[in-house]
Amino acid sequence: MSSKGLAKHRRQLDAVSSRSSIGRILDTALSLITKRGNAHVTMAQIAKAARVSRQAVYLHFADRAALMLAVARHVDDKLGVPDEIRRMSAAPTAIAMLDTMVSMQARLNPAIWAIARGLDAIRRTDPAVEQAWQDRLNDRLGGCRAIVARLRSEGSLRAGLDSAVAADLLWTLTSLRMWEDLVLERGWSAEQYKQQLIRLLRETLTSPDAV
Repeated sequence: MSSKGLAKHRRQLDAVSSRSSIGRILDTALSLITKRGNAHVTMAQIAKAARVSRQAVYLHFADRAALMLAVARHVDDKLGVPDEIRRMSAAPTAIAMLDTMVSMQARLNPAIWAIARGLDAIRRTDPAVEQAWQDRLNDRLGGCRAIVARLRSEGSLRAGLDSAVAADLLWTLTSLRMWEDLVLERGWSAEQYKQQLIRLLRETLTSPDAV
């Protein structure tokens, strides 16, 4: 193999090794956070559990905030959140979208909660994490507005209810904080959360004769 070919081969190996290291670090961080039920893990603890050096962790992630953002995206990918959202959007009616949204949260929130709690703590002192946090909140608000717009277009939105108010109510009632209060603090089961929230949303947002 020529010197140019050897150099190219080494770069390819380095790229594969880098992707492997990143994946191992993210999987390890997620495992530690999930096991502890919170995001109080250090870069050193993650490096030790992933069997890499602290320098290797900092090579890929400038600081803990960057790592937590990457873990949040990693969780979305592992849980198939983009596919779940596409399935919700493809529901046959707006009311079915509501039901699918709540069912999705009942299933996925337990895996998302610890990461979100960690980001919520970090964002107060890190502008980049704060911006990412606000972007995620705005994306969710946009989804709620789309559901409400479809409810109105199908004639299912409760009479006299302003669309902006309806979207704000949907955004608040389906927030992670609401799930945390009901499931973690009050001890509701996933099924109880799903059934009660679906009933509440239908009674609050939809017309009585909506199917």
